[in-house]
Amino acid sequence: MTQSETNNVPPKDPALWWRAIRHVVRLNDEKHLGLIAAGVAFYAILAVFPGIAATIALWGIVGDPALALQQMEEFQALIPADVYALLSAQLLKLATTDGLTLGWASLLSFGFALWSARAGVAALMQGLNAIYDAPNRSGLSHYIRAFLLTLSLIGVVLTAMACIVVVPVILAFLPLGPWANFGVELLRWGVGIGVLLIGFALIYRLGPNLSGQRPRLISPGAAFAVIFWLAASTGFSVYLQNFGNYNEIYGSIGAVIVMLMWLFISAYLVLLGGALNAELARARRAKLSIPEPPATSTQSR
Repeated sequence: MTQSETNNVPPKDPALWWRAIRHVVRLNDEKHLGLIAAGVAFYAILAVFPGIAATIALWGIVGDPALALQQMEEFQALIPADVYALLSAQLLKLATTDGLTLGWASLLSFGFALWSARAGVAALMQGLNAIYDAPNRSGLSHYIRAFLLTLSLIGVVLTAMACIVVVPVILAFLPLGPWANFGVELLRWGVGIGVLLIGFALIYRLGPNLSGQRPRLISPGAAFAVIFWLAASTGFSVYLQNFGNYNEIYGSIGAVIVMLMWLFISAYLVLLGGALNAELARARRAKLSIPEPPATSTQSR
C-alpha cells in the first residue's frame, strides 16, 4: 500500500482509532491548537461584518437585499441565538440602507472582508501545517493558496444560499401536499450540513502543505468536525440561554464576545478534525511499516 493510499482508506482496526485519539490529545498540547484557533477567530470576526455588507450589496445587484435577511432565517437553527440576533440586526440595518451608499461602501467592505477572511484561512492553514509537521508556504504562493481557498469557501456558502432560495420555489410547484413543509425543513438541514461537510473537506484537502498524502474529500476528520460542531453549537446555545449572560459582564459588546467564542470553538474543532486525519494516517503508516513521507520542499512551494 502506498503512502497516499494510507490517507484514503478508513481504518477498520479499533486499535488504530484509539491510538489516533490519544495522539490527538497529545498533539493538541504540543502544537498549541487552542492558541491557533484564537487567532483564526480574531481574523474571522473582523471579516464577518464587512463580509455581510459586501454580500448584501452584491445580492442587491440581482435581487432584493431584504431577501437575504429571509435566507438568514434558514440557518437560525445551526447557530447560537445571540450570534443570530447580532447578524440579523446587522443584515436588517444594511438591507434598509440606501442602495448607492451601500454600493460604494461595498467596495471597501468586500476588500477588507477578503483580507480578513484570507488572514483567518491562512492562520488555519498554518495550524494544519503544524499538525502535519509540514513547512509553511512562503511568499506569493502562501497568499495565492490562502486567497483561492477563501474564495472557494465563500463560493460554497453563496451556492448554499442560492439553493435555499431556488429549491423551496421548485418544491412549491410539486404536488407534495402535507410533505411540503417537511421537504423544506429537510432541505434546511441538508444544505447546512452539506455546506459544513464541503467546507471542511476543502480545508483539509487544500489547506496543509502536503505532497502526495492529502486526505480524501470525505474524511474521518471532516465527519468528526461536522458532528461535533453541530453538538457544540447546540450545547453553546443551551448554555447561553440558561447560564451565560454575557451582556451583564461585557455590556453592549456581549453579543460580539459570544460570536468570538463561537468562532473560536468552530476553529478549534476544525483543527481537531485535521489532527484526527493526520494521526489516523500516521497510525496506519506505523502499522504497515511505511516511513513518514518527506516534507514538501520550500523551493517547490
